[in-house]
Amino acid sequence: MKNDSPFFTSHFNTTFSSIKYVVFYIVICFAFSCKTQEPKEKDSPNIIVIMADDLGYSDLGCYGGEINTPSLNTLASEGIRLSNVYNAGMCVASRSAMLTGKWWPRAGYGAQNGPNIAQRLKEKGYRTGLIGKWHLDGTPNKKGFDYFFGFLGGFSSYFKGSKDYRINEEKYEDFDASFYSTDAFSESAVEFVKSNSKESKTPFFLYLSYQSPHNPLQASKKDIMKYRGSYLKGWQAVRQHRIEKQKSLGLITDEAPLPDYPQNLPKWDTLTDAQKDLEDLRMSVYAAMVERMDKGIGQLMDALKTTNQEKNTLIIFLSDNGTDSFSVLDKVLLKKNLLPGDAGSNYQLGTGWAYASVSPLRLYKISQHSGGVRTGAIVRWPETIAKPNSISSEPINLVDFMPTFLQATNSSSGLKDKSIDTNKFKGSSFIPLLKGKAWNRETPMYFQFMDNRAIRTSEWSLVEVDGNGWELYNTIKDPLETNDLSKIHKSKVLELEKDWLDWWITESGEPNYQPESTKDNPHYKPQGDRGTGIIYSPSAMPKKLSEKYELTR
Repeated sequence: MKNDSPFFTSHFNTTFSSIKYVVFYIVICFAFSCKTQEPKEKDSPNIIVIMADDLGYSDLGCYGGEINTPSLNTLASEGIRLSNVYNAGMCVASRSAMLTGKWWPRAGYGAQNGPNIAQRLKEKGYRTGLIGKWHLDGTPNKKGFDYFFGFLGGFSSYFKGSKDYRINEEKYEDFDASFYSTDAFSESAVEFVKSNSKESKTPFFLYLSYQSPHNPLQASKKDIMKYRGSYLKGWQAVRQHRIEKQKSLGLITDEAPLPDYPQNLPKWDTLTDAQKDLEDLRMSVYAAMVERMDKGIGQLMDALKTTNQEKNTLIIFLSDNGTDSFSVLDKVLLKKNLLPGDAGSNYQLGTGWAYASVSPLRLYKISQHSGGVRTGAIVRWPETIAKPNSISSEPINLVDFMPTFLQATNSSSGLKDKSIDTNKFKGSSFIPLLKGKAWNRETPMYFQFMDNRAIRTSEWSLVEVDGNGWELYNTIKDPLETNDLSKIHKSKVLELEKDWLDWWITESGEPNYQPESTKDNPHYKPQGDRGTGIIYSPSAMPKKLSEKYELTR
């Protein structure tokens, strides 16, 4: 992107290209559009939620990955890695739960059962901004956000944008040759932060909602070629390397049983050279996308520092769900002579690299097994965190975010602020955990998407994939859900199933459970890794396209 940030300049005369006018515009925008109550004193922290899209548990360096993520690694070293944060396994469901503090069947895709977190924080005098992906009903400006730049749907071209791009309520169409959405969102976030200052008594809430690394897999050739060839070792080797690093980092123990190799995934050494070549390119593009996002987060951190706001800013980074394991358009794209990385293509990561990406977990996006619903999260808040560069394995759910943020706005009152009625929320504030105090989840966590569902307590996980029946795990002894005990502890299955059904009827408003089947959906396929999932068939690099991203050996 150009330094004059073209996603703002559509509101300016073209002669106003200096960055100072961009900042000036945002300030004016806030002055006229923010309908907030009188601001609080600046002891209330700024709050930034950075949400990646379809990022796997182990993709970041600080979670075991080989992808270059120095900014997020630094964020982790200065904060806490929350290694056991649970989302809802699917973009819209996770975003609804995070914004409302309610289980997604009750929150709805539009987060309409408000008020949501942006609306609540506006009541407390906050400026609010959403940059990036919305993917819910309605529009952000009508759901509590003073400022919005991004797109309304589920995904968009990284290079060419889409018709649903908006700046606030106005259409945005300025997709020039330099446009790349990850950069555009990063630059917009930087300007949002710079429009504030330490001297301002008005704190802000920023929801930086990256599309990266969600499909379409697109990145610049320069960024892709940094990784090209490094994944020819295959997904088995990459997963093993990540797991070994996770053990050295203290994310998993040496004694933890590891999941068996998926029955629906061919082993790397059975692939042809042409298949390996295309698969290497697929993962190289994905890695390039993650690195580009990390670079933008580094720019955001620099902006906080230069404006003297970093110490009193609470930042949480996470993914909305696990990695996308599908690859439904490969044949169509290859017929059009399009490869992963190309503008106009729409490749997904596929089961092989999803298997590596979620290391050491099982299954993927839309599944309610841990590979679909656990995220490698990071929280940074220098003025509050008692033990930086630490790891917390306490189970946290997206429904806990709303009460946590509201508790944080009253940080000067300590932990006894009576204005936070935690009974109104399905979760609870984990601020004590950040302060080094005891905090434990006392209630179960519930999950459902299509015919995938789960309930998790402090000791047990009851999980189903693709409507194939319950699996039961003792997650104290078996944290990675490898040894199914459903046939041994039948009474526990019945007990937890009743709890889950009671939750579903209450939250969904439906009299019974009749899920949509993954077997009948054209966009998804059964994922089961123990004989019930569709076998992954890797695509091969066509000879006529092999020179496009050819390796220099």
